[in-house]
Amino acid sequence: MKGYIEDEEFGKIYVELRRGMTSVRFSIQSDGSLLMRAPLGMTVSALKGLLDSHRENIRRLPRSETISFHFGQIIDCFRCRVVIQAQNKMPGYILNHWEENTLYLQPHETANLDDEAVKRTISSVISKSMERQAIKVLLPYAQEVANELGLKSAGFEVGRGMRKLGHCTAKKVIQLSRNLMFYPEEIIRYIICHELAHLTHMNHSPQFHALCNQYCGGKEKELERKLRQFRLPIIK
Repeated sequence: MKGYIEDEEFGKIYVELRRGMTSVRFSIQSDGSLLMRAPLGMTVSALKGLLDSHRENIRRLPRSETISFHFGQIIDCFRCRVVIQAQNKMPGYILNHWEENTLYLQPHETANLDDEAVKRTISSVISKSMERQAIKVLLPYAQEVANELGLKSAGFEVGRGMRKLGHCTAKKVIQLSRNLMFYPEEIIRYIICHELAHLTHMNHSPQFHALCNQYCGGKEKELERKLRQFRLPIIK
């Protein structure tokens, strides 16, 4: 039996319930998504309880991403870009600043950009820096999509989720992760449409998916597949 559950930290978690299993197992799939295998017959509530009790171990699971950075690298993002340059003023520091729609990220010239700790730091700095740009271009874009569809939410906010890219609150406020800035526009629009559909259906029922598919121009499944296949330019 297969399905999925949603989690604030890990986003969509794919679930396989198997006859004969006596314990729960977690693994990272080739597309970077989290797979949970558990005994047949477990309830959603029980699955979420197991997820919470194993949360720390899940965070330590090895990731399959092969992210690399180099001096002179340009990372194209949503209506902006990141340029990685060397600096020789502050050893051990990664400087960063925005000039219009370009983020200049400047590790010291002696930094080993192949070092895992350095790569994680670079990824974290880029992700945090995108919050400014998300407020500037992502939220207005979401409002444009809502206006185009004739929909009205209680507002749009920037979130920080790496796997949970969007969320519609009980008060109809739509939160969009700053990390959406790394995705192609068609996937960003899909996430926005997904959350806008939650204004009508606060679940993932067939009615919800039919409405989301309508908002997506009949391409919900295609866009969901592209979302799962997309590789982020930073470490999750």
